[in-house]
Amino acid sequence: MPAVASFSSISDLIKKFLGAFGDMEAFLGPSTCQILEHEPLCTSCSMDDLISRTDPCVTRPMALLDDRWRRMHNFEPPGGHMRRDRGLLSSSQLLQELRKNRYGCISETDAAKRLLYVFNPDCWVIVALASTASSVQATFLADLIYKYLGSRTALGIHRPMRGLLIFGFEFHLQFYVWCEGGPQFHDFRKERNGKPLRQSRQPYHLKQGDKNEPQVHIYETQVSCLIACIDEDSWVAYQFVDTYYQGDKPLEQGEQHGLKPDPLTGVLFDGNFPIWTTREYFLLVYECRLKQVRHAMHNLVARLLLRLEPYDMAAFSGERIVESIAQKKLTQRILNEANRFLPQTIHSICKAIEVWDRFSRRDLAYFSDIMKSDSKKNPIPSVKVVTVILKHIDALRDLQRRAKEQGDLCAGLARKVCH
Repeated sequence: MPAVASFSSISDLIKKFLGAFGDMEAFLGPSTCQILEHEPLCTSCSMDDLISRTDPCVTRPMALLDDRWRRMHNFEPPGGHMRRDRGLLSSSQLLQELRKNRYGCISETDAAKRLLYVFNPDCWVIVALASTASSVQATFLADLIYKYLGSRTALGIHRPMRGLLIFGFEFHLQFYVWCEGGPQFHDFRKERNGKPLRQSRQPYHLKQGDKNEPQVHIYETQVSCLIACIDEDSWVAYQFVDTYYQGDKPLEQGEQHGLKPDPLTGVLFDGNFPIWTTREYFLLVYECRLKQVRHAMHNLVARLLLRLEPYDMAAFSGERIVESIAQKKLTQRILNEANRFLPQTIHSICKAIEVWDRFSRRDLAYFSDIMKSDSKKNPIPSVKVVTVILKHIDALRDLQRRAKEQGDLCAGLARKVCH
């Protein structure tokens, strides 16, 4: 049953959705920040348009839904019993699917394990989720949406001290993607002030000197994930991913030769051989997405350093730089551009490292029993997954150091240019 049983308007829906915590309000109650973030974004939506599909925005494909259930006996197929795959769903179609009962739905398999993947979620998706989320889901879902919209980096476990015996796992990773060639893509979603939800930038001066060099675009992007559950037998995993910077590139999600890529893992694993337990699945998805962040940030820093390499020699030489006025202006523009991108990049890397360090101190003990080397509950041992995560974090620490060193070099060179 939805947490919000009735509402008079979209504004009323959002307020009730943010307040649908009952005894949990002291634990994860709605804040003024959440209300200010959610409500203005969704007020232009209409439930009638979402249901009748009269607005073209509600027919845009943007979601994948995977519902499964398994019996506990030896003759169970590896993938369990799955509801019919309906392919890419629009926000209107997603609403239709989410309105179905997860259990006891006529002619449908029970959806004990639900995976929901949404790329570039907009106000229509938020309305579809808010109007169908159960009390358990709403407890954590409002905070997921808030952090996703706000480009926050976080990692943690939510276990209430009182009330319902429910728990949630979440991670949020904000990072930047370096793209070369092609047009600049803009996020179609807007903030309250009319600006795109995610920013895209063009470095005009950080070039390698080749006239035919493709134009560079740097895109802000976010991936957020939540697993909300009552127990290991009934849970929902949500993932919101920004893909706007890829333009209209189709999502590779179809089943081929019996393989069905799991989109939450970045299609690195086969969805037809699912992990049924929450903690193991959460660690695996986090590792896959952290790997994506590591590669994206490494590519960005490497490209920046390559373009700044000619100026690094001047900073190391210790000699005063003698340039014409025009050359000084160009050098200053290059340094200013680098000084705009490097601090943001360093901040994103620092936050990813910081939240993992806090998680490993505070919450990783909650996974200790599944990280025993003799654990055979899943084909991918969690101890190995955590080992790979630590390698990603170590690589990010090294990347952070290199980026900071480059920032110091740019600052030193800027002082030379000014004299």
